[in-house]
Amino acid sequence: MTDIKGKFRYVFFDADDTLWENESYFREAERRFALLLSPYAPEDDIAEMLAQKQEENIPVFGYGSKTYLIGMLDAAAEICGEKADLHLYYNIKDIIRDLAYHEFHLLDGIEDVLKALYGHYRLAVATKGDLLEQMTKYRESGLDRYFHHIEVMERKSEEDYLRMAAKLDLRPEEVLMVGNSVKSDIAPVINIGGTAIHIPHKVTWIHEMMDIPESERVIEMKNIKEILNILL
Repeated sequence: MTDIKGKFRYVFFDADDTLWENESYFREAERRFALLLSPYAPEDDIAEMLAQKQEENIPVFGYGSKTYLIGMLDAAAEICGEKADLHLYYNIKDIIRDLAYHEFHLLDGIEDVLKALYGHYRLAVATKGDLLEQMTKYRESGLDRYFHHIEVMERKSEEDYLRMAAKLDLRPEEVLMVGNSVKSDIAPVINIGGTAIHIPHKVTWIHEMMDIPESERVIEMKNIKEILNILL
């Protein structure tokens, strides 16, 4: 196993589906939306239309439950046409309200890992999405006691990581990122010359799927606790 003890001052952590559960709640919202629209179209067609509208809206509105609401309303308008009514609208709002205020769950083992690393490294959260939503989850998590910095990025692009590194007085090659998304957490960090630890989550958003880069600076693990073996 790759040993990187002492090679980094900072460890960056993704938030959604690395620190706490997230995507499974979006999947449940999608299931409820498909059930709501089931009188109008097959489930697969509803899911495909919702995904399409999400892809169209993300560049304009960014990430988060508000954009998901807009995507659902757009998809409902396309699928239901003139049959879309206030009843449908309010049911969609209920789905999004439940998504935004779901029960909070830290992922197994994450607090033990942060406790172990705290004092040996400076820890930072590197996330993206709606600023209010992400900061609310961050505060609710109780994990803020372990972190020295949090960055809510616009896209998690290479430029976003370079800006975050500059804020923390890090060269690109000094960036070490831990996350579940190849597209957002792994590929851009590798592209700027950093190192990334990939820990897949049981559920991955289709928007975040891509082939993992071939690089000796990508470290793949099955469980968050395994990172202690190479960092301590």
